[in-house]
Amino acid sequence: MPINLQDRPASREGDFVRLLANLFRRAGWRIVRELKPGPEDWRPDLVVDSGDKKYIIEVKRAPESRRDRLIPLLSQAILQAQSAARQFPESVAPVAVVVSKHIPDSAADQVKQFAMRHVPSVGIGMIDSEGFRVFFGYGLEAFNSERSGSSAQVLSEERWRPSHIFSDLNQWMLKILLSANIPESLLSAPRARCQNATQLAQAADVSVMSASRFLRQLSIEGFLDVRKGWLRLVRTDELMKRWLNANPRSVREVPAHWIIRGREEQISLAVRSYVAHMDATAARPRKSREGRLPRVPPRICLGLYAAADALGFGFVRGVPPYLYLERLESEALKLLGLSTEDADRHPDVYLRIPQNDEAIFRALVRQQGVPVSDIIQVWLDVSNHPARGKEQAEEIWRRVLAPAIHKAEE
Repeated sequence: MPINLQDRPASREGDFVRLLANLFRRAGWRIVRELKPGPEDWRPDLVVDSGDKKYIIEVKRAPESRRDRLIPLLSQAILQAQSAARQFPESVAPVAVVVSKHIPDSAADQVKQFAMRHVPSVGIGMIDSEGFRVFFGYGLEAFNSERSGSSAQVLSEERWRPSHIFSDLNQWMLKILLSANIPESLLSAPRARCQNATQLAQAADVSVMSASRFLRQLSIEGFLDVRKGWLRLVRTDELMKRWLNANPRSVREVPAHWIIRGREEQISLAVRSYVAHMDATAARPRKSREGRLPRVPPRICLGLYAAADALGFGFVRGVPPYLYLERLESEALKLLGLSTEDADRHPDVYLRIPQNDEAIFRALVRQQGVPVSDIIQVWLDVSNHPARGKEQAEEIWRRVLAPAIHKAEE
């Protein structure tokens, strides 16, 4: 019988279960369920899903951190995780975690030896209130961490601080850190090696606090190495995969059609003319009679397949061009020669209203006067598109991104 995933009541393990859920959530995993108030009968503490991996996790809390207390509780967690995994309707890996206020290194080593000797097919974890985390099996080692800080501080931070590793400005800073081996014609970003948060903040034109938080998050999750004297990304394959998973599947798209249809290159001509107007407005700001500056036109750039074509990597044909528009305004549509009325059936253009404005518009490049999404953004955007998007993304990955990020790790 499939396992019932209704919630059970919060227990003394509750804080640690939420801590564990936050770890997976920050790593880009989907939390299928976690501990919440509910019926008294037993259910798994946590089920997490990354798309290609799924874990069912049982957590036990030890009031004392002696070996003779930790191992029996871990054994119970192992049996319950295995039982839940057998009942689960999908293929899932069982994971047993034991938690306590303080777990000495010697006790952690003894527990690890016991588990590796007797249950090598189960993922094992140990967590304490001081930030110490040790996992092994099923790739869980990526969540390991040394202890630091007081128990109250660690639990509070882990429980309440949200993860924004792929927020708008963080994506922009990621593009800066990845830009060293990507040609400037494909990505517009400062390419100086940054040694600390202050230098990154200056390069990205963000606050030092924003850069510090971003770097701390990268460090916590094992994606940052500073041993060579500068900020260097590591485990970039995993980082890029997580970025791809975090990229919104649903973006506001507005179909539009040309008011007067023209030549095949009409999209490029329209955008070039629009940008010329933007540049002129920025160069000659004129105040109105009320003393107010004119409204700045929304930023714009080619996206998805149209951008791939402009960058020299496109091969998908027959898809209407996508145009990133910072916000939908009638004046902007008028300047472009577009209308959204009755455009659903036969759109000439799709207008994308982005959620991550800065990451898109700060990194764009200009091709013959036309602003174009950078190569990383194109890779992110086409990956899940039904019109051969996976093939287009693989072409960009093979020819540009994989060589660039792997060279950066050398």
